Amino acid sequence: MEDKVYIVTLYKREDLEQFYSEMELSNFPLVMKRPMSRNTHYRMTKEQAEKLRQDPRVWGVEAEDSFHVKRQVINNEPYTISGDFWKDAPVASTVNPDLRQWGHLHCAGDQVQRRKGNWGDGSNPTTEFVNDTIEVYKNGRHVDVVIVDDPVSWDSQEWYSQSSPGNSRFVQYQWFNELNTAVGSIDDDGQTLPTGTITYLDNLNTPQYHGIHVTGTAAGRHYGWANEANIYNIATTDPWVSGQSLGGLLTFDYLRAFHRNKSVNPETGFKNPTITNHSYGGIHYMPIKGTDGEGNNIYRLDFPDLVAVHYQNVFYDANNPGPSGWTEAGVEFDFGVRFGLDTYPAYSSSIAADVQDAIDEGIVVIGSAGNDNLLVAEVGDINYNNYLVISKNGENFSFYYNRGSWPNTPDSGSIIVGALSDHSDFRRSTYTMFGPGVDVFAPGDQILSSYGNTGFVDAKYGGGGNYYYAIQGTSMASPQVCGVIACVASGKERFVQADALGYLSQQSVYGDMTFDAFGGTFDDATCSKGSPNKYLVIENPRPVVGNLQEQTGSRTTGLTFPRVSTFNRPAPAPVPPTSQTYTFSVGNSGASHYTFTGTDSTTSHSNANDPTINCNAGDTLVFNVNASGHPFFVKTSATTGTGNQVSTGTITGQGSVNAAVTWDTTGVTPGTYYYICQFHSGMVGQIIIS
Repeated sequence: MEDKVYIVTLYKREDLEQFYSEMELSNFPLVMKRPMSRNTHYRMTKEQAEKLRQDPRVWGVEAEDSFHVKRQVINNEPYTISGDFWKDAPVASTVNPDLRQWGHLHCAGDQVQRRKGNWGDGSNPTTEFVNDTIEVYKNGRHVDVVIVDDPVSWDSQEWYSQSSPGNSRFVQYQWFNELNTAVGSIDDDGQTLPTGTITYLDNLNTPQYHGIHVTGTAAGRHYGWANEANIYNIATTDPWVSGQSLGGLLTFDYLRAFHRNKSVNPETGFKNPTITNHSYGGIHYMPIKGTDGEGNNIYRLDFPDLVAVHYQNVFYDANNPGPSGWTEAGVEFDFGVRFGLDTYPAYSSSIAADVQDAIDEGIVVIGSAGNDNLLVAEVGDINYNNYLVISKNGENFSFYYNRGSWPNTPDSGSIIVGALSDHSDFRRSTYTMFGPGVDVFAPGDQILSSYGNTGFVDAKYGGGGNYYYAIQGTSMASPQVCGVIACVASGKERFVQADALGYLSQQSVYGDMTFDAFGGTFDDATCSKGSPNKYLVIENPRPVVGNLQEQTGSRTTGLTFPRVSTFNRPAPAPVPPTSQTYTFSVGNSGASHYTFTGTDSTTSHSNANDPTINCNAGDTLVFNVNASGHPFFVKTSATTGTGNQVSTGTITGQGSVNAAVTWDTTGVTPGTYYYICQFHSGMVGQIIIS
């Protein structure tokens, strides 16, 4: 078998030297040793790689040529932000110079502002904006924001300083000349670290605008949050014009060296915090289906490509199908697999180790969840080890499909950001990854930001090749969090990942999102799958009262660096309401409606047709049914038949036509459930548990 370069990742850093010695004695050709990393590059065969994976010190062994990235975008001191906050892309070639992106109002405004009644849902462009003024706490001053993305043009007026007009905050940093000594390498195979002077392009000559847009959202002067932060850029998806690019494999080595070696800021007396954004993700290409009219490869996962699914610790295939059968629709329904995708998210233990080490160094790492509408499971969750086996190029290979995309995977420690829709009721975006592995959601649909030398002309720029555009994706959501966290870190002597997570835990808005594209509730099992119902908000500059305080103390999380401050005072636990029993007489109006008489937690019903029933978790609902020919069921979805019956709490009498159906909701997850006739879909209503 032909050999190639593999990346070997160890669990424990103290094993490194012994491991190096053993590999040398075993005659594995060393390609690159990275003193700043737990990853070492060796040349070996596939069989040797498989054997090495069995070493208990080894976290992972990954082929170097398996690393591909894509942008996570879908193309379709206190300060004030005033103007028109748009929720949809404008249609004019020139616009109001006070135009703002809607994420600012949603995340920085109060509840009334976020819920303005004149915000539409896309059907009427004239109702897609709110004219208002909001305040943002701090401005990112004395914070270093590093955008790991496409090359970013250095000359955009969006990078100008508010406090020092005409002076750019963009630092044309020479990563290789400054840091190669610190990063270091041992090269036995002619491979070296990137060298030479980096050429940063200007607006007129930058071919990719994804990085510019992301930077504008995080730290732009008009569309961004941290409008006084220092801006740095590492090219990872496309090289700079001078040819250097880090890809995904050395990025965190350089970030660690940058953070470790930065000088003390003379204005503050301490080093600037480092906040990084990663709006990209590792991918697996699916089998090639041919080429398009221009000779480009067409990739797609079709059902015949699928060999097996390892789902919740059980193997399924054509000989052992799931409950819905070994069909495309059955596999999608049973296992959450998606067909028709050109790529699938790629997990990497080596990148996860790099991110962990960067976080240990004191770097804040924030990244996009991805746009494949797949579940991201937590480490240890029953879905974490789900993987697909597919046939590709005549060979079977497997990959995890519920771990997200490197570098933003649950075991890496990265803050993973999903996208919040611009719909009027603030739903989860239909494309975003979801599940318990996602940390927070932020505005991601139709986000206005800087966009290089194409797009709509913004009068505030005054020409000169500076433009804006509205695009969507989790790429647009992640820099919202990056920018807010940079504002929060402003003025802090030390601000690390634990502080960022503490802030998001304390300050996020909880329980306000809906997740179904068709208006279902957050707890709809088809769309939530354990996702946190929380979205980004930035603290108000007015004095904090209540449960947030800064405390000095020692870290208790097991990470290796000290912590000066953290948000570690939990909110008081809510006092649960006293359990109640609500009893209803249930009849029928032909085959059209159930009729209810009785009182729930909010409303008294008198012979009402299919009313909504409200109660609190822990209450008991008693339905005394007298409806011959219309079996009464309580379900998780509004479907006829006998399927989808509720399985939590304690319920008796399901399917009764002349007896009581009793449901003790103790232990039931708050959300929306349904009562429905077994045979007639019109005889249906909601049960909302708070």
